[in-house]
Amino acid sequence: MHQQILLVEDEENLSYFIKKSLEKEDYSVSIAHTLKAARHLIKTEFPDLLLLDLNLPDGDGLELYSELKENDYDIPCVIITAHGSIQSAIRAMKSGVDDYVVKPFDMNQLSLLVKNLMQRFKLKNQLNYYRHKAQCGKDHHFFESTVPALQEVQHLARKIAKVPTSTVLIEGPTGSGKEMYARYIHNISAQSSASFIEVNCASLSETLLESELFGYEPGAFTDAKKRKIGLIELAHGGTLFLDEITEMSTHLQAKLLRFIDNLTFKRLGGVSNIKVRVRIIAATNQDIEQLVKEQKFREDLFYRLSMFRLYIPPLSERKEELLLIAQYLIDKISKRLNKRVELSEECHDIILNYPWPGNMRELHNVLERAIILINGNLITPDHLPKDIKLAESSNNNFEAGLQNLGNRSLREYLGSIEKAILEQALKAAGGNQIKTSKLLKEPRHIIRYLVKKHRLDN
Repeated sequence: MHQQILLVEDEENLSYFIKKSLEKEDYSVSIAHTLKAARHLIKTEFPDLLLLDLNLPDGDGLELYSELKENDYDIPCVIITAHGSIQSAIRAMKSGVDDYVVKPFDMNQLSLLVKNLMQRFKLKNQLNYYRHKAQCGKDHHFFESTVPALQEVQHLARKIAKVPTSTVLIEGPTGSGKEMYARYIHNISAQSSASFIEVNCASLSETLLESELFGYEPGAFTDAKKRKIGLIELAHGGTLFLDEITEMSTHLQAKLLRFIDNLTFKRLGGVSNIKVRVRIIAATNQDIEQLVKEQKFREDLFYRLSMFRLYIPPLSERKEELLLIAQYLIDKISKRLNKRVELSEECHDIILNYPWPGNMRELHNVLERAIILINGNLITPDHLPKDIKLAESSNNNFEAGLQNLGNRSLREYLGSIEKAILEQALKAAGGNQIKTSKLLKEPRHIIRYLVKKHRLDN
């Protein structure tokens, strides 16, 4: 759908020129030569942006803007003014107008201004939506994506939530938000009032993980003095989230498989079968299919867990919504810390240019640190860690030059750059070549060739 612009300008030639120029940028433009015509078009076309001349045949353009504000019509507005009436434009800015241009102006400048205001207004509307949800008590600590691939994942998650005992496998790099998706599925399901039990399979030894999951009876082992209810039993009617499932031993994998097959188990040292109704959600940052091939993860358990598979991409693949994610997290953290905080525009490029290898978790920690440090209500670059600011600076300062070659040939120099970027991508993807190919936007066979070429297969 084209974004709608209303141009209120009495000069016909200028109106026609602006309209044709903006339509080339894929906007839909309506023209009003008077305030009366503009009022009618606003009621019938609901424009997304207003380009407003101050001096009109039937009045001052600022009257129209004031009317819109009084009626709570929140719309970005750019004033068009002649050189001699800059003071009027400044007066308009003080009343809340977003920006102004002075005749004669550069059309490229106006196009860029319109594009930036449209993006900012879209971001503002989405943030207001999330804030409204939070105020209405519907905040499930979940960010609804604007990236098509993730929208498909979230649509599938909503379908999964309708089935009470489905198994789900969530894949994605460290910190990408796998637990958040698991909680989202639980929170929107009919079982949301029941327990959501999480356990990190990598944080416990095999014997401790087994006793934590299945519980035990008195005398099951030396220190078992009294009965312990396991996490599986505690999750009855709700959700059991097994993070880093690939770290589970093969012995426990077999035991978990038996439980998933019939939803019954025995406590350690017990003789009676205990039946529960629970949804199992597992998560991993590893290439689980490769681990199956290497016989490090049971194939039958893999197929049992992957009734539904969700892949959560890294933040480096979600640049178009990164600022929206950042402000969403700021709102969430600010609410917990009882603060009201915004992100300054100076921080936008810094956040967009940093690769965020720690993904959502790293971004959350950086923003929480900033919110704790600030005395006012605006996060500025001074509140961000030095390494993040340096990354943005180095991205902006990169220049290719002959002096970089040194004693190397052009082919050797380009090869060193290729190897360095490949190493970084492999590290960010945890060694997973499929994910590396997505990061670098290259086919998998190219990644396989480059890995062998630069001897990175070990």
